[in-house]
Amino acid sequence: MNRTDCGDELDESRYAVTRGVFAIPILHDHSPDVSHSSEGITIEIGRNSIVFELATKARPATSKWLLGIESENGELGFKTVVSRNVSQAGLGLHISATTVRPGDDPLSEDNLTPTLDPQDLTFHTKLPLAVLNKWVSLGVLRPRLLDRVLVCRGCGSLPTFRRGCRNCGSIEVKSQRMIHHFACAHVDHVTSFRHEAGLACPKCLAKKLVVGADFEYLDGPLQCLDCQWADTELMTIARCGSCGDECTLDQTVEKEMVEYRVNRLELLDLVAAN
Repeated sequence: MNRTDCGDELDESRYAVTRGVFAIPILHDHSPDVSHSSEGITIEIGRNSIVFELATKARPATSKWLLGIESENGELGFKTVVSRNVSQAGLGLHISATTVRPGDDPLSEDNLTPTLDPQDLTFHTKLPLAVLNKWVSLGVLRPRLLDRVLVCRGCGSLPTFRRGCRNCGSIEVKSQRMIHHFACAHVDHVTSFRHEAGLACPKCLAKKLVVGADFEYLDGPLQCLDCQWADTELMTIARCGSCGDECTLDQTVEKEMVEYRVNRLELLDLVAAN
C-alpha cells in the first residue's frame, strides 16, 4: 500500500489499492444501465475519492456510478460515486471519481424505506418499484419485510378505525345503565328501580337503596341511537380518508411494507485491509 499526496480540490490523501471492481452506470431515472456495466480494477482510493480503470471504451450518458468492490471476507460492498474525469487508458477507460453526498445518492436509505405520503395517505418508497426490482435482480438491493399495515380495500390509503354499531355502523351508541341489587341479586335497567321515594327493587320491593351498600351500577347492553339495535359488543369500522369508503375491519386489505438494503462500502476500509 502506497500513499500519494494529491493537490486537487479534495485535498486528501490517496492510497494505491488494487482491487477488482464492478461498475454500474446509474441512469437519470436512478435505474442501472446494465448495457454499459463493466469490470475493472481500482488504482487509488481516498476517503471520498477513487480512481479506477474499466475494460470498456463505451462511455455511458451519465456521470453517476455504483461501484461494487469485494472485501477481504469475499462480501461485495457498494459505493455511489460521480465521475470528475474520464479518459482513454489502453483498451479501456480511466476514471477519477468522488463519492456522492447522501442526499444525492439514489440508493440512500431515505429512498429505500417506505414512508407515509401525507397527501394520499399511502406507504411507498421514493424510488419506483420497477427501479427497485432492477437493482434487486442485480443482487445490489435486498428486500426486507418491515411491517404489515391495513389499508383501504379500494384505493390503498391508510384508513382510520373506530368502534360502531354492529348493525348500521353508527358511532351514536350508548350503554344502557343497569342496577345489581345485592340482597336478591336482581339486575335490571335503572328505570325499573326508580320509585317516588327513591330507588326501590322491583323484585323484592326493598326501598331507599343506597349505592355501594345495597346495589352497584353495571354497564348493560349497548343501544344504537340511530337504528335502535341492541347488542353486547361493537364492531371495528375502517374509514378511508382519501376515498371515503367505510368497511368492517375484516374487509380491509393487509399490505406488506418492504424496505430495501444495500451493503454499503467505506472506501478507507479497503485501505486498512490492503
